[in-house]
Amino acid sequence: MSLRTIALLLAAVPGLAYGHAVVTPAESSAGQAQQYTLHVPNEKDIPTLTVQLRFPAEIDVTAVDEQDGWRLALKRDSSGRITGATWTGSLPPKAKVGFTFTARNAAAPATVAWNVVQTYEGNVVVEWTGAAGSKTPASRTTIH
Repeated sequence: MSLRTIALLLAAVPGLAYGHAVVTPAESSAGQAQQYTLHVPNEKDIPTLTVQLRFPAEIDVTAVDEQDGWRLALKRDSSGRITGATWTGSLPPKAKVGFTFTARNAAAPATVAWNVVQTYEGNVVVEWTGAAGSKTPASRTTIH
């Protein structure tokens, strides 16, 4: 495989190669139900203890799956809409975990940002909420 091919593959899925928290798929269809997965690697030499995901307003989350070894707490707004999820557990150094959820996509095309806060032992916090190309980018999904 050429260096150019590798670079193109890495660019196609930003963050996965660098260990950022990433929601897949990166593209989906407007108005459709979609199963998403939040992929969280532990890049540090201490355990990850919590992972918080704020759901974009354009997405209507209908279900969040339990994950073995993790306790799930959902955040809801006053109408009962799921606006966030927090998983509490222990992710060892250099390991990764995937959290799945199902949502109905926005009816119109949009690009949504998935803001994730990863907290490690010792209250070390990494916020995956930045702009594309930043050191801590939020994962994004394009809805067509």
